[in-house]
Amino acid sequence: MTMAKKLPLLAPSIHTFEVNGTYTDCEAKRTVFMAIQKMVSAGKYYRIPYHGSSKKGYSYKRKDGGLTITLADYPDFKKRYITLSGVNLARIAGDPSRLSLTDLSPEGLVMQEQAFLDELEQLGLLEIEESVKWKMHRLDITQDFYVKCDPSLMVKIIRYAGSVDPYRKGRALHYNQHNEIRSCKFEKTWYDFALYDKHQQLLNCEKESYPISPDDLERSKNLIRYEIQLKRPSLKEFEHDKLESSKLRFRNHALFHYFDKISDDIPFFLYRYAVDFFGKHSWYNVPTALKAVQTSNLDDDTKELVAAYIEAQDEPELTDKIHHKKKIAKALEKLEINDVIIPCRILNDRQCGRFPCAPLCTRVQGL
Repeated sequence: MTMAKKLPLLAPSIHTFEVNGTYTDCEAKRTVFMAIQKMVSAGKYYRIPYHGSSKKGYSYKRKDGGLTITLADYPDFKKRYITLSGVNLARIAGDPSRLSLTDLSPEGLVMQEQAFLDELEQLGLLEIEESVKWKMHRLDITQDFYVKCDPSLMVKIIRYAGSVDPYRKGRALHYNQHNEIRSCKFEKTWYDFALYDKHQQLLNCEKESYPISPDDLERSKNLIRYEIQLKRPSLKEFEHDKLESSKLRFRNHALFHYFDKISDDIPFFLYRYAVDFFGKHSWYNVPTALKAVQTSNLDDDTKELVAAYIEAQDEPELTDKIHHKKKIAKALEKLEINDVIIPCRILNDRQCGRFPCAPLCTRVQGL
């Protein structure tokens, strides 16, 4: 008997991050601006359109990717801002792969942090660091995982589950309006939730003339990226609980300390938000859910009640007149069936054969 092929396990990590620095020293701005111009002249950075609210703003992107630096002035408030966004330590350290994430092992993190410090030195930022107050503004933690089916099925389930009770999260945003079945995003105040087909994303980048290696394209097949984009409120709470000081001073390796502290919490964050968004039990479509109910040890009245609820999910418009919702939810919990039943009307024949579908929270692997 041939054993089923096991899918590779990938560790959760950090995709990109964004730090924001505030300062008032005009001479400090000149120092950084002149350093950036040298980097532009050397072909290491190029200017991109500035999209901020300041009338005096400049944005520059690293040629090999991994960092965008923005300078903005707000004279009315007597403040100046430096924003380092889309920072990918692996790319800055010289890894060309579009699949590479931050190496959170002590040895790997030391090497990647040093490459980042060297980049900041060339940008003139370490020279003025004493006059800048840095804060981690956003941190994108991620879990990549492979699936045996077309990744669009997982995205379709997430998009549907996010649009109906009890996990209604509002409008599902997506990265490419012409390819919405391949990605979805839900926004909240403290964090954003994103799920997308990594292979399709790389194909989209290739169409826009970004260099993508054949190896990356091959390795990204059937690869899904699950990402929680932690915003400032979430990070402030983390810093208060775990760090003696939330002040970032790059020269003293505060970034290493920051990532070392948060690395233990990344699987917890990913698991908790997956459960908060979409529950801890497997998804069933209508036929598999009905079968599970009929073969269960629920009493006949409860079976009839739950079966009616499940069958109603396949109607074009869900009715709001479902009674005994708490009893139904309790029965589904007992059977370990997700409250959201996936209707067959949104699935093709091949996708229907993939149910039950494991919950998202089980995709999180420990560090």
